[in-house]
Amino acid sequence: MRKVEFEPLFLTEAADIFTIRVDEEVSEFNKFLVLFKDIEDPFLKDDFNKIIAAINKILQNGALESYFRIEGKMSDRICAIPLLITPRDKSKHGTLRLYCIRMSDSLLIIGGGGLKVTDTYQENETLVRHVSTLQMIDSRLADVEKSGLDLHKELFNIVIDID
Repeated sequence: MRKVEFEPLFLTEAADIFTIRVDEEVSEFNKFLVLFKDIEDPFLKDDFNKIIAAINKILQNGALESYFRIEGKMSDRICAIPLLITPRDKSKHGTLRLYCIRMSDSLLIIGGGGLKVTDTYQENETLVRHVSTLQMIDSRLADVEKSGLDLHKELFNIVIDID
C-alpha cells in the first residue's frame, strides 16, 4: 500500500489547488516543475508555459471544465492540462501533459505529468502510471465523499492508502 497525502498549492476564492505526495516528501507537481521548468525545446517550453498559464487562469476563474482535456475513463474525474496544444511531430518534440483530478469548479488536485511522444497516454509507461495513480486516488476519494465527508473543507486532513 502507498500512502497519499494532499498538499495545498494555491488557495484562492475561485479555486483551491492541491497536489499529492505519494510515499515521498516531494510532491508530484514539484517533480514536474523540476523536470520541465528549464526545458530548452521551444515547443515543450510553450507547452510548459501554457500549463502554468492555465493554472493561473484556474486561480482567477475556478477549475472550469472548459480548461481541461478529458482523460482516463468516463467514470472518473481525470483530466489533463493543457487543453489545447500546437500539433507537432511527436517523434521530434512530443507534448507535455500534467494530469489532475477535477473535483469541482472550486477544487482541483494536481498529480504528475510528463512528456507524451505517443498517440495516447496508454502507450507511455510513465503517463499510464500517473493516470492510474490518480484513478486510484479518485476512487478512494469518491468513497470518502459517499461517507459524507466534505472534501472541500477536509482535504487538508485526509491521508489515504492506494495499491
